[in-house]
Amino acid sequence: MVGFQNIEFLYGLGILLPLVALLYLTIRWKRKTRQALGNERLINQLTKGYSERKYILKVVAIIVSIALLLISAANLRKPIKEKGTAGTGIDVMIALDVSKSMLAEDEKPTRLDKAKDLIYKLTAQLQDNRIGLVVFAGKAYLQMPLTSDIGATKMFVSNANPNLVGWQGTVIGDALMLCNNSLNTKEKKYKAAILITDGEDQDTKALDAAKELAEKGVIVHTVGVGSVTGAPIVEGTNDYKRDADGKTVITKLNSELLQQIAATTSGTYHYLDNSEAVSNDLSQILNSMDKKSIGNPGSYVDYQSYYFIFLAIAILLLVVELFISEKTKASFLSKTALSVIVLLFCSSSVKCQSNNATIVKGNELYRKGDFKLAQGEYEKVLGKDSKDFTAAFNNANSLFRQQQYAAAAKLMEELAAKTTDPTLQAKALYNKGLAEIKQKMMDAAAASFKKSLLFNNNDEATRENLQMVLNEIKKQQDQQNKNKKPEPKKEPSKKQAEQQLNMLRDEEKRLQSEVQQKKTRQEVGNEKDW
Repeated sequence: MVGFQNIEFLYGLGILLPLVALLYLTIRWKRKTRQALGNERLINQLTKGYSERKYILKVVAIIVSIALLLISAANLRKPIKEKGTAGTGIDVMIALDVSKSMLAEDEKPTRLDKAKDLIYKLTAQLQDNRIGLVVFAGKAYLQMPLTSDIGATKMFVSNANPNLVGWQGTVIGDALMLCNNSLNTKEKKYKAAILITDGEDQDTKALDAAKELAEKGVIVHTVGVGSVTGAPIVEGTNDYKRDADGKTVITKLNSELLQQIAATTSGTYHYLDNSEAVSNDLSQILNSMDKKSIGNPGSYVDYQSYYFIFLAIAILLLVVELFISEKTKASFLSKTALSVIVLLFCSSSVKCQSNNATIVKGNELYRKGDFKLAQGEYEKVLGKDSKDFTAAFNNANSLFRQQQYAAAAKLMEELAAKTTDPTLQAKALYNKGLAEIKQKMMDAAAASFKKSLLFNNNDEATRENLQMVLNEIKKQQDQQNKNKKPEPKKEPSKKQAEQQLNMLRDEEKRLQSEVQQKKTRQEVGNEKDW
């Protein structure tokens, strides 16, 4: 998106309107003055060195030059791809089993921890691709949509645990279908899924789902975690899960199902005995697939600037104005405008180029994982120019990577309030929501995601995260309602008890009176009838 870096300079264009009006009034006044003097021949002789056309031309040249210099100082630019990012890759969805059976300790420390270790190693070897994450147990959820931000994968994987899914069990078929829906359904290649589970499936849809993924061109590689002999499922601190008869439940690796799923989609099966070896095998297979063009998902740090076009035209006009001989005052005005405004522009331009170089250096450190040093580079830029929104955005991201979530959220909120770029506002509020999730501030995160959608209503990642947060809020509310104890009935005070007793006595007297009156009427009636 083409835009101006220093948009505040454009406000100066408003000053030129009074100058244009002043030029018109001046010319009109001169013409009236000439007419008022009377003798036209004498006046023409006295003012033969004066050319109204040249005067207008000189002033217009100066005004246009000032306008062009202001536009040049605002630095019209177009964002280009960030240096160091790859242009081609594939889409990979990782489906991670987080059911309680993954807490079995036949793999140390647990099956789930070993699966996480594999994902950390694998994503580090898939830097040029987009990765998404699905977690599943009794239900499947999209934990992270496809993204080229590999660092985000580690954050989401580290949070994966059985508590993310309220329904226990293992539904591999649902997880595979969610992976398929998260990929580009129009393409028949460039996509793969990695299923990491112990294979204890509790539905019959896994193979049917695998066949559908194969038809859509999704290759599924399966990774089996656990042992064939099995292990008990840890439940609580010092106990294991038991069945209805009180016997300890043993969970075993179902490698046969995982092999069938892989074979159905032309994928491969791997037994997770060595994380390093399995990671190397999978990365080699994935990196050898046909690749497609992948756009840059991060913030832009390098730009194609067009300020020099406006600067060149402005200088040319001012040079031309110097050779138009009309009045010394006009020449002096042009030289003054040239010296002052060009110096102003040059200082802005040098500052712009210096800032870009510092940001590029910070991004190199960021990609290497030196988030603290990267933060220092961004803060150097912000110290010179507090309105450099690229540096502000990247600085907040570096704080997030250092797990300073509160500070990152605050900076993202300030950035969203300062910038007028809706795309940047949407990104800043989205990242603010992620930081609030890390702080367990689900209500605040939901509000941030909703605000982000106001600026970019088509962002699916924001929608998915908003839904996830809303589900978590509902789950917490349900749990609170479940744990809420009924309030004990309050015993009435002595005074209240006496009042209630007196009311009962009065009611009893009233009823006795009504009964006696009714009985009397019946007796009188009978006597009359007889």
